[in-house]
Amino acid sequence: MGPKEEKLKKALLAIEKLSENDYEKLKKLIGVGNYLYRLLADILNDPVKEDLKIFDKYSLEKRIAILNYLREILQRRLQRPKIDRERKVKPFEYFLTPIEKVEFLTAKEVKLLKSLGINTVLDALYYFPYKYKDRRLNKSIRYAQPNTQICVKVKVVQTRKLPEGEPYTYEVIVTDGTDQLALKFRYKDFRALLRFKKGSEWIVCGRLKQFAGEKYIVHPEVYTPSSQEVGRIVPVYYARKGREVKEISSRQKARLLAKAIGNIVRRYALFFPEILPYKVLEKYYFPTADVAFKNIHSPPSVENFYDLEERKTDYQRRFIYEDLLVFSLALLLQREKLARFKAPRVELEPEEFIKTFEGKLPFKLTNAQRRVIKEILSDMAKDRPMNRLLQGDVGSGKTVVAVAAALAAVKAGLQVAVLAPTEILANQHFKNFQKFLVETGFLTADKIALLTGGMTPSVKKKIKNLIKLGAVKIVIGTHALLEEDVEFKNLGLVIVDEQHRFGVLQRKALIEKGKGVFPHVLVMTATPIPRTLALTVYGDLDLSVLDEMPAGRKPILTRLLYESEKERLYTLIRRELEKGNKVYVIYPLIEESEKLELKAATEEWKRWKELFPDKKVLLLHGRMKDSEKQRVMEEFRQSGDILVSTTVVEVG
Repeated sequence: MGPKEEKLKKALLAIEKLSENDYEKLKKLIGVGNYLYRLLADILNDPVKEDLKIFDKYSLEKRIAILNYLREILQRRLQRPKIDRERKVKPFEYFLTPIEKVEFLTAKEVKLLKSLGINTVLDALYYFPYKYKDRRLNKSIRYAQPNTQICVKVKVVQTRKLPEGEPYTYEVIVTDGTDQLALKFRYKDFRALLRFKKGSEWIVCGRLKQFAGEKYIVHPEVYTPSSQEVGRIVPVYYARKGREVKEISSRQKARLLAKAIGNIVRRYALFFPEILPYKVLEKYYFPTADVAFKNIHSPPSVENFYDLEERKTDYQRRFIYEDLLVFSLALLLQREKLARFKAPRVELEPEEFIKTFEGKLPFKLTNAQRRVIKEILSDMAKDRPMNRLLQGDVGSGKTVVAVAAALAAVKAGLQVAVLAPTEILANQHFKNFQKFLVETGFLTADKIALLTGGMTPSVKKKIKNLIKLGAVKIVIGTHALLEEDVEFKNLGLVIVDEQHRFGVLQRKALIEKGKGVFPHVLVMTATPIPRTLALTVYGDLDLSVLDEMPAGRKPILTRLLYESEKERLYTLIRRELEKGNKVYVIYPLIEESEKLELKAATEEWKRWKELFPDKKVLLLHGRMKDSEKQRVMEEFRQSGDILVSTTVVEVG
């Protein structure tokens, strides 16, 4: 037995002794948490360790709950089967067998699986349940707590129609011998309840509710006592994507999918090769792949359902770890691949460049802006591609940093492409680049161009020719920049604004216009991303953060108001309008949707006009023509008071 197992046994023995005589010893002892912490600090996860550090401060009930939870973890880890390193496995190619060649699947099952993107055995094994149903029988109705899921065996007492005006139309009264329970339904036709004959036995599952002493479940799931789903934890698979399989109902589809995947797991999981190192499995108490596949698709009936729902079981944690490991390795490979590409060098003296650039600006740069510009210039001075993410709140000055990077590239004889997600933002960037580069004398107006989908074919053709010849040094545009006929003479820098709006392939399409030379890449976002998450999601990017606002910027205040506080909101808006300020009102939809219970801009615009009849209230959304969008934005800038819009408007 290894040292870890010894510690586990020692801790478990201590918990067993503490639990004797209704935790009598625990009531008197102090230092229990510190003792267990010293034993298990290198074994347990952080939340449990934090609880042990302040164990003595908790109430007796809380301490007992922690010890019970610990006991369960320790027992599971001590009972973990030994890793069978001699287990017979099949080559990885074996699991790439197409679904249609799996002999025990029916034609209907194959069609359903393929409609969900499950094309191989491997896809099926990794198509994990998105949730589970606890269909293990509870002890009784009498002792079940309201607002908890229960599953009980009952006998029908009576079925009756409810009076008019009740929220439900019918109810079935059942009992398990300890108490009665009402099953409430909204069926239009009483014949749907004919199966509930007096004295018949059923298994009913659902969320228990209680009102005025009556215990009830609304539209419970009902099973016969012999049903295969009863008495176990049932996996539930996402099946909504398979809409082309119209010949079967959603419920049948879910059952068919569970049956097909269950059969594949039983036949194939046993031979799956282990991809994680055995040292990792032993260190984190992870099961091998075959055991993990079996348990995740068919959890043991003794499993803690809370752990299962929260993805805390050892076999779920194993696949989470595997996923993150593979993702991290893929990002490392991507970094290695990028490092092999050659990029044009932009060799400038950073201090001198920043001093010259700042000297012609109508304001002073912040220390954060200077630091980030230095980071960018340092990257661009190398012969491998810069790949940097610039993060900063709205108003932190990302645009000026992007302008500085573009100017540095132009000074090195390179072209720059600036990609924006909307025409409004592209126009805004075009004006800012002109303001910071043309009005300051760094470049002439003909060196900066705008290219958007809303332009006439003749104008677009003229701009594309100038880009191809190299006459245009900085081109700012929307998805129009990604078109095949947009060619650059010597593209050296790509700047992508609000980069989360673009897919990886779109970014790649623009980068590949470097004609054999890999351009430097700067992507920007105002979406707050914690550093650790940023390095995970954008792991192929280095991170720069503008964590300082320019002088004179007012702090951004964010407040949450509820529907009941509408009048207070209107008063605040009226007060701001009287000061001469403008108001943006943003909605998620253009028009109302029956499926989504969200407010829509077009309907709410009419209401805002009624609320503020003396003010100019304008409407903006993505379905408008580009010329109309520009007209609305210009009108709002000059004389508008309130702009009701969808997220098409980029406030920057």
